[in-house]
Amino acid sequence: MSTKNTNEPRQVEHIGFAAGVMTYSIASGLILAGPIAGWIDGSLATGLWWGVLTFPIGIGLAVSTYGWRWEEKRFQAAGIAATAEILAVNRIQDSDEGQGTAELTVRISGPGFDPFDAGCEVPIGGVRPQVGDQRAVMVERSNLTFAIGYGHLFQQH
Repeated sequence: MSTKNTNEPRQVEHIGFAAGVMTYSIASGLILAGPIAGWIDGSLATGLWWGVLTFPIGIGLAVSTYGWRWEEKRFQAAGIAATAEILAVNRIQDSDEGQGTAELTVRISGPGFDPFDAGCEVPIGGVRPQVGDQRAVMVERSNLTFAIGYGHLFQQH
């Protein structure tokens, strides 16, 4: 029986507590938009129209936020600090807001697991990623999920 993990590596996203509170608040506002609009207008039709439009979006955002927060807690408990070396910069997508993204191929290595190659997407600020650069990552070695670009995970509590 092989001890090598056969799962495919997968990048996960998660958010911190403050961002979680903010997105849950936005989701709540979207969920309640229909009843509030109907109450303000005094019309059931207005409430239904707004509810049909915003309720599913609010539910989707709440479910996504729950997943992001769950991943964060799991990584806080079981994540291992590792290093990702950039093997290839596949694509850089600039944004008008100044926060673009880069699609990378990286080799992740660290204690307690065999090195593996994976594709990932990272935000880019002022410094564009180059082949050979290294980034700090967190790895959950039981299923080879990893988070890159989340410096708050490395703070010791």
